Amino acid sequence: MEQASFVEKKEKKKYFEEAHSDFAHDVASGRAIRHLVNSGYTTDQILQRLDFPTPRERVEQTVYRCMTENGTLLEALPVPEESLETIVLKNAKPERLASLLSEYLSADGEENSYVSCPFGTIRRDRESRLARMTACLTSREREYLSGIPWKMQIMYHRLNSRMWEISLQMAAHSDAEMKFYFLKSRKVIVNRRTDPR
Repeated sequence: MEQASFVEKKEKKKYFEEAHSDFAHDVASGRAIRHLVNSGYTTDQILQRLDFPTPRERVEQTVYRCMTENGTLLEALPVPEESLETIVLKNAKPERLASLLSEYLSADGEENSYVSCPFGTIRRDRESRLARMTACLTSREREYLSGIPWKMQIMYHRLNSRMWEISLQMAAHSDAEMKFYFLKSRKVIVNRRTDPR
């Protein structure tokens, strides 16, 4: 009986310490981090702007939570992919791809437009593959992607202006197969690169 009581007390203490830590983090930096995320800052930029020293892992967790809560990042699409019509382009020129994506983005709006992000599945086992995929991006664009703590699965990022630039570059200039989801129109657009590199 005493052993169970000791374990219960220890668990309660651990729970209290975690709750206190979360509260302190939220007061000291959580709100600031969420504000900076919503203002478009990368994780590295957020770390530079915080007044209260916060471990990178904690900042990344807050960034992730904020992005999933506001719908910028999804772990799963809200509709089954099989219910969407797929349009496959082969080696589409960047101008053609941009024009087609712009049409759907205008029709569906940012809140109903996403792009698939395989970064979490790649970065843990093939860093060189990820480096090749993102070689066409600017250092700031790569910094943005590397600051998101991707889950080890395909995730979906809202097609906001930043992700529009990133995903369009990758779809047109890398061997990454980027899938663009337009939920209102019920379409998926894929640009498959079949030309030799």
